[in-house]
Amino acid sequence: MDFDTQYRRLLERYGNGGLDRRTFLGRIARTAIACGVTGPALLRLAGTAEAAETMRYDGYGGVSQGAFSKLVLEPFTAKTGKTVNQGSFGSQDQMLSRIQADGVENYSFFNCSEQGTALRVVRLGYAAQLDESKIPRLVDVVPRAVDSYRKLGGGKLPGVPFGLSGGWLGFNTDQVTRAEMEEKGYKILIDPKYKGRATGLDLWMQRIWFAALQDGQDPNAIKDMNAVWDKIRTAKNTVVKFWHSSAEQMQLFSSGSAVVGDAWFVPGYNLKKQGVHFDTWPAQGAYVDFGSFMVLKSAPMDAVYEILDILLRPEVMIPLGVAVGNVPLLDPKKYPMPPEVQQLPGYDPTGTLAGYRTFDPFYWTDHADAWQKEYQRVIARS
Repeated sequence: MDFDTQYRRLLERYGNGGLDRRTFLGRIARTAIACGVTGPALLRLAGTAEAAETMRYDGYGGVSQGAFSKLVLEPFTAKTGKTVNQGSFGSQDQMLSRIQADGVENYSFFNCSEQGTALRVVRLGYAAQLDESKIPRLVDVVPRAVDSYRKLGGGKLPGVPFGLSGGWLGFNTDQVTRAEMEEKGYKILIDPKYKGRATGLDLWMQRIWFAALQDGQDPNAIKDMNAVWDKIRTAKNTVVKFWHSSAEQMQLFSSGSAVVGDAWFVPGYNLKKQGVHFDTWPAQGAYVDFGSFMVLKSAPMDAVYEILDILLRPEVMIPLGVAVGNVPLLDPKKYPMPPEVQQLPGYDPTGTLAGYRTFDPFYWTDHADAWQKEYQRVIARS
């Protein structure tokens, strides 16, 4: 968004009483600096406004946001006296739409669950550039995850990864043996034997990912998209139902309506804890995502570094991971993990994440528009 558009939106809010004079002038100064205009007066004005402003954190709500608030944001407020307002969203697309509609100046930082969203934030010009010298605890984070975010920011960090999650295959152990699971691998999702008893996530990325694996292709370098669409058509005619939420996924498996399908880490893990005859494959997941504390350029940076210092402490990262069900991205070679963490889906005792697959955010973002449209056509026509 250009300076003129942001200025007009700020002016309208100020005129309507939505901003006080100090905040209005401070945000104008920060917007000007972000657009390349600088000077001592602007820097002083931006800094003064930054100290006085509250901040906003947006997450998924529920247990995950409650845990983040209790373990990270409340200690920050207790230490600094600064307030963090909170909002929630249902999906990463919804969060991005809100930023675009309301203006980046109305948001500070949010829970970014995967690297593709982080890349879109960077390309839209909304991302901050973090000064790593002000994040000393960054050295304790799994290097592969940090490097992935540096790449997104062109060498600069736009956010700090702190939790690992992902997806794998789930199966009813009364109906599917582990031996069969390992023999058939991802092709079991389209096996005629399980027609009307399979399930999966109704999202273009996951369906294309699994279809590529079923066809023996690298999901991050697909050569034959026609073969991928054919596999998706077969899956559409095999499943009893595609699921849209973790609750729906758990219901399909716990009720016995589905006996095999792709599943997210945390709901699958919770099914096992609940005593459902359910297991998962492979141990490292079909793919993993690095969730991050994503920082927007409108955020007050001194406060950001304070929050990150709290977030990256082992005594915070570990209970946060256990509460949410995501593996804390602390290097286990530096900090021995308790049994509660070692039992979380996707845990890697080496900390290298060797053999773990991730969606290449550049590859998938570049193909997103075309593939989403075609996926909708394929699903509608099957």
